[in-house]
Amino acid sequence: MSLQVDHEEFEKILEKEQQKNKGDVWIKLDRRTRKSKLQEYADRYGKEQNMISKEIIQLKNFLFGCLDKNKLNKSKDVVYNKEERIILSIPALHLNPVTKNYTLKIMDTKRVSTLKSLTPKHHDTVAKEKIE
Repeated sequence: MSLQVDHEEFEKILEKEQQKNKGDVWIKLDRRTRKSKLQEYADRYGKEQNMISKEIIQLKNFLFGCLDKNKLNKSKDVVYNKEERIILSIPALHLNPVTKNYTLKIMDTKRVSTLKSLTPKHHDTVAKEKIE
């Protein structure tokens, strides 16, 4: 009898934990939940932009690929409303109107170009003058 009660209590605890996890911030959501939220966002974004179904599928594939490549893991990458449990926007998402391809623009302002970090080229103007 006590085993049955323990099992029911355990199920209730698991259910509470699942409900609590659904209300977490973006970075604490598991991969499956993130994927479903991205799918909902792509559907909603497609309807707002009057996209055809082929373009919506292309957007979903792009977002899933970005998720697999860990491009959408940070909280600043995705604006997520944890109370309503929906993605409000993806600020870095950009559509190239000519090629109809999606890209994620680099939004990090602290990023420094590698060319600026390199030492300047040393030109031997003195050696050229001696040769002439």
